[in-house]
Amino acid sequence: MQIEINKKKYTCKFGVKFVRELDKKFAVVQDGVIFGLSLSTKLPELAAGNAATLSEFLYAATITESPRPGQDEVDEYVDSVKDIESVFDDVLKELEESNAGKLAVRELKKNLAEQMGNS
Repeated sequence: MQIEINKKKYTCKFGVKFVRELDKKFAVVQDGVIFGLSLSTKLPELAAGNAATLSEFLYAATITESPRPGQDEVDEYVDSVKDIESVFDDVLKELEESNAGKLAVRELKKNLAEQMGNS
């Protein structure tokens, strides 16, 4: 997936480096133990349409780019993109197709289906 910021294209990769980057920022700490559960904990926010989470995911996905856009630049991209819905859809699709994200997306979909069945 590519995004364009200030007339420069950046490739967003949703692999292990992406997950590791998210874990640096959103690790869960319990009883002094650090758990790398950022994808599992932040994915529902993305699916719910949280623009800040979308920006954080896109920024983390540019970890392999050099030079890399700043978080502020990615925020501005999210604020100005014409079809925000398609960006959310693209990121979720990329995650679902990546080895690093497919299990978390599958679990999210399963949980949502169960919740819908219990409503």
